[in-house]
Amino acid sequence: MGPYFKMADNELNREELLKFIAKAHRNTYAAPKEIRQKSKLKTPFLPGHKCYHFKDGEWEYYDGYAGAEWAPGREVVLHNGNPIWAMSYQGKHNEDFSSDFFQNEAFPFLKRALMNMDDSMPFRGPKEFVDGDFRYAFELKGDYQYFTGRESITHKGIEVFFQDVMGELIKWVKRILWILFQ
Repeated sequence: MGPYFKMADNELNREELLKFIAKAHRNTYAAPKEIRQKSKLKTPFLPGHKCYHFKDGEWEYYDGYAGAEWAPGREVVLHNGNPIWAMSYQGKHNEDFSSDFFQNEAFPFLKRALMNMDDSMPFRGPKEFVDGDFRYAFELKGDYQYFTGRESITHKGIEVFFQDVMGELIKWVKRILWILFQ
């Protein structure tokens, strides 16, 4: 059985994990197109999904989502091939606004907000980001070991998009792994 992320080592590995998550986010969905395309998978790992894969040494990041305006998905971080952290997200948009508005204005703004993430908790964007008539807000409860959060975008004071997130470390128990792999 290969190495795995030990819960007792969290403090030692916390900085490295968060640094990698920030780097992965800056190279995938929210990144400028020329950078993002390097990580976008031509063949998604789930049918009907848009998927990204980013690797840096022993660290790997996968992100896959389905849909365009309502696009639930999941991110997973692996260390030495073993999953150690995951985050799921889902949300929806205000249907009073057109698809063109989301594709050409709201989601490009979301990507700018996400690129301005807080590197100490790089799960979505910063607590607040404002650009013109758009405002992004992200509330987080918890820390990298276990958290829930909500991001929202308002345009001229009207909420046009929100997304709920939840994530946590993946804790491996030696006894269960021993039973499964015998």
